[in-house]
Formats: sequence, structure tokens, C-alpha cells
Amino acid sequence: MLTVLGNNFTEVYYNLLKESLRSNISTTNSRNGEVRDFGPAYFEITNKDIFRIPLLDGRGYNPFFALTEYSWLISGSNKLEPLNYFIKNYNVFSDDGKTLYGAYGYRLKKLDGEDQIRKAIKVLKNDKTTRRVVLTMWRRKDLGYDSKDIPCNVSIMLKIRNDHLDMTVINRSNDIYLGVPYNVLVFYLLQCYIANQINCKIGHQRHFTDSLHLYSRHFEKVNSILEKNNPVLIDNLFKNKENFDISTFINLEHDKIIDHIYNDISEPYHRLFETYRQYKYGLIDSNSAIKTLPENLLGYSAYLWFKEKKDFHHNDLNLLNE
Repeated sequence: MLTVLGNNFTEVYYNLLKESLRSNISTTNSRNGEVRDFGPAYFEITNKDIFRIPLLDGRGYNPFFALTEYSWLISGSNKLEPLNYFIKNYNVFSDDGKTLYGAYGYRLKKLDGEDQIRKAIKVLKNDKTTRRVVLTMWRRKDLGYDSKDIPCNVSIMLKIRNDHLDMTVINRSNDIYLGVPYNVLVFYLLQCYIANQINCKIGHQRHFTDSLHLYSRHFEKVNSILEKNNPVLIDNLFKNKENFDISTFINLEHDKIIDHIYNDISEPYHRLFETYRQYKYGLIDSNSAIKTLPENLLGYSAYLWFKEKKDFHHNDLNLLNE
């Protein structure tokens, strides 16, 4: 079983990509095209990493979407629009063009009239030794159900160990290129939220998937990422950039985030989302956008995304403290 452990998610993700590409496992056909399936895999990030956004040149990770996905989850929404705002073809996962059947937040907070997150907080407050806190994102109806959006992450286990809240996410099937990096940030923020509610420190974040896989259409992209990055560059990046505690995002008004109302949210998030909004509506280009970004790891994550845009010129790399 593929196992990767680390104190920094960027390093963990880099190693996952490296192991996936060097694997000699043959590709097989699937409903979404040729895929290399590595079977069961486990990866873990310790509480030393307070950022959890992968900073790999060439990955084009979308921090605006990822943060909004957490707001969408913690608000209990199943509406398509908040996510489709950032990824224009996200509607391919919707059965009715308005909602997402497998929405994690809706299932955790509203399905069948029960708020599992609130209940978990109550149980953990009452008994810090309990091993019975399991949040469920899978329902019996999902077995054989014809939907474009069947949940990949099926359950979350929470335990307090040495006054630290540990989280283990169980996943039935995980796309290493598209799914893993977004799952990690969203569930880490949920872990931070619950830990804050029960007055507990953040512990380890663990993910177990029964099918970690990489589609052949992403082989070339992953190879390019590995060529542009290496452990030394990653280490130097985190030494030279101002760190950022992404858990501060849990304190924002998340209904405003999913409604794209950014005026009243605190910095540096206001600047981050407002920059994206102006870029989306053609008010600025990507070169102008990066000049407004925060000069920390959060701003750098957005910089890497804008860097992937077609109108960005590589001779402008020095614009964000390169």
C-alpha cells in the first residue's frame, strides 16, 4: 500500500505525484478514460503544517475555489452556483443544473434534518475519550444510484489524543491530480473548526483511500510538475516566504463567501477574492492581478494560479518576491 507521511502538505503531495508517475502499474479502462489505479493508499500530515495549500509550480491549484468549497461545506449548501462561479464547467456534476447530489456539507449538516457536525461537537465536549465520533457522507441510497455526483469521501472519524483533535477521512476513490489537494484543504479547515469549538489543539490529518488513481490524460501534466519542482525548492520556498495560518479562514462569514459578497470580509481574504472577481469580469489581467496579492504563502498560492493563465508573461515572475 502506498504510504506517504510528512510535516508539510506540499512535500506530501509532491511525493504522491512522484510515486504515481514512477509506478509500473498498467493503465486500465474506466468510465472516465484510461487510468492507473494504485489501489489502497494512505497519507498523513502532522499539525506542523498550518497552511495545507500545495505550492507546486505548474499545478495551477485554485485557492479561490478551494476556500469557497469549505464555506459551501460549513454552510450546509448543495447549490451548484457557488462552485460553478469559479469552475465554469462544474455543472457537469449536477443532475438538475441547480444542485449537487453528493454535496458534503448538505449531507453533514442538513440531510434528514440532522446536523452531524453540531452533534459531533457536543459528543466530543462531553467525552474527550470517546472513539465513537464518525461523520457519515454516504447513504444507502447511493448504492447503485444513477447520479453524476456520488460522494468519493464517505466518512470522517474524529478522536482527541493528548488534547489534540485527530481527523481520519475515509475515501472510496480519489483522483490524485484533481481530488486530493482540494480534499486536504477543505477537511483540514473542518478539523480546525471542530477543534476550535471544543477548545482543542489541531492534531494529525489522515486520509485513507481504497483507490488512489491517476488518469493517463494527466500523465504529461504531472511529469511537468515534477520537472519544475523538487524537495530543495519546496524547502527553500517555505523558508523564504511569510507563513500563513489558513485556519483563520474559519472565522469568516461563510454565507457571504458563497454569495460572493467580499466587501466586509477581513484581510487578506478580501484582497484575495476581490482580485479574483476583478479578473473574472475582465477588469484586470493576470499580470495586474498578481501585483495586488498578499505577500505571503496565501498570496503566492494565488500567484501560481494566475501564472498558469495564458496572458501571463514569465518575465514578470519577480512581481511577487520571487
